[in-house]
Amino acid sequence: MKTKVMKTKLKYSVIVFTLVLAVSSCIKDNFDLNNRWDREVQYDASFAAPAVWGDIAFTDVIQMYDSTGLLVENDEGYVSLQYKTNVSSDTVQSVIYLEDQTTSGNVGSPNFDFTGFDSAGDTVSYAYTMDMPFTMFNPDAEIDSITLKSGIMNIVTNSSYLHTARLYITFPTVTKNGVPLKKVFTYVPGGGTETSLNNDFSGYKVDLTQTATGFNEIPINIRVTLYYTSGSNNSGNISFNADMTNMRYSIMHGYFGLNTLFFESDTIDISLFRNKDWDIERYSFVDPKFRIYYENSYGIPSQFYFTHLVANSAVDDQDMNIIDYGIGLPIGESNPFDVSYSMSVNEIMLDSLILDHNNSNIADVVNMRPKWIQFKAKATTNPAGNDHHNFVTENSKIDVDVIMELPLWGYVYNFNIRDTADIDVSDLFNDYNPLKRALVRIDIQNGFPAEAYGQVYFVDNNYNVLDSLFYTYEERVLAAADVDGDGRVLDYSRKVTKIEYDTDRLEKLRNCTRVIYGAQANTTDATTDSDKIVKIYSDYRIKFDIGFEVDLEVDGNIDSISNQF
Repeated sequence: MKTKVMKTKLKYSVIVFTLVLAVSSCIKDNFDLNNRWDREVQYDASFAAPAVWGDIAFTDVIQMYDSTGLLVENDEGYVSLQYKTNVSSDTVQSVIYLEDQTTSGNVGSPNFDFTGFDSAGDTVSYAYTMDMPFTMFNPDAEIDSITLKSGIMNIVTNSSYLHTARLYITFPTVTKNGVPLKKVFTYVPGGGTETSLNNDFSGYKVDLTQTATGFNEIPINIRVTLYYTSGSNNSGNISFNADMTNMRYSIMHGYFGLNTLFFESDTIDISLFRNKDWDIERYSFVDPKFRIYYENSYGIPSQFYFTHLVANSAVDDQDMNIIDYGIGLPIGESNPFDVSYSMSVNEIMLDSLILDHNNSNIADVVNMRPKWIQFKAKATTNPAGNDHHNFVTENSKIDVDVIMELPLWGYVYNFNIRDTADIDVSDLFNDYNPLKRALVRIDIQNGFPAEAYGQVYFVDNNYNVLDSLFYTYEERVLAAADVDGDGRVLDYSRKVTKIEYDTDRLEKLRNCTRVIYGAQANTTDATTDSDKIVKIYSDYRIKFDIGFEVDLEVDGNIDSISNQF
């Protein structure tokens, strides 16, 4: 846009009176009256001058009415208006998480063979392997491996043997840098309690496939050695309890079962249809689209669907259920969408689904002027059943961009806008106003496939009409550009409008305090009998030149007149 004058809606009334006031003030600003003449004079002058020019792009026009939509050039080269929101699934650690785990065991004297254990230096040992089951977030989950980001292990042990004793606890499949986790506890004769607390679990890898079950368990190797102490009997017991708490994973593999990922409820505000300053008799968007774009970093087969998808009409405030369509919308609960999922760690899969007039009622929804679309969504994992190729990372999520797209391809018939603005015309009626006639010439070259008619009424405080800007009820101020068979503009149209005010017309405005203006527009050849389709391209522009011609009369003593300015 080459001018700053047209940043908001073009109000011809404001332009006209701005020019009039400017003419009045320019006498004071541009004529040096300090060299006073002590004589009576009469000065008559007429002159013309350019006032405003501009070159407005289509994107500037849209911003006048809607600053929240996003204008994009679509795949076919013309323009779409998009309304967008983003929602994410629940955090992965809130759905697929690690519970606190605990296990315990003991080695009593019956476990030992004390044959030959009767003199100083003698030892006796007992060893066995136990399987520690992991309680999972989902009873159907079958976990193969975990890489821990954080966690704590606490082991509390107790011995009641009268011999010196040593307990070895080894977790052969819980490793860090290839070294298994191992703890050793030593007891003096008579026993006691030994602990190993707050062991940092971060960075450990846990293999849960090395038991007979093949998942959800880790083996623990236990060995107790007794060292003969003179005079002691062989009775006693060593017990232990191991807890794994506050565990969070960085990566986890296995089969995670059926889980439901909830998405926050959200609303797409379609501000184009929420504007109360205008109404429209008839319009059509040929191919509106409801787009869903996914970014999925879950390594799990998943299905996505909406549980609630409703639009609300700006016309009658009624709701329309978008899911309720024929045999089932492609993203309804009865017909969920299979989302592409990651096949390797740190991979993000992109996917999309588009609802259009072929597979949904979205065209009907748009034609009822929706002011918002509200939705709730879910995703379910492993719809096909057991598959041990699942994985998640600490940051896994499904991000969804939901976009209501209105391709600007269609027609508009009888678009109406009305508004009121305050105006101050007091400077037109001071004692020394030299303005006798003003003519404004508006020359518009239109590269838009639209025509516009307008009228401005000047009213007093009680809204009594004092005058109108144009003599006819509606003046055609914008001629529609011609379009080809594909709806693209062929060339600029041109319309010149002249607005003239003489002394008598100006006098009608003495009590004017407000202007009421209105406009009515149609796309090219959109009539009661024809709905010609047009397309809006980003290179469409409108060019205008506004100039004025004024007659001035100064009659009186120059000395006294200058003192009043």
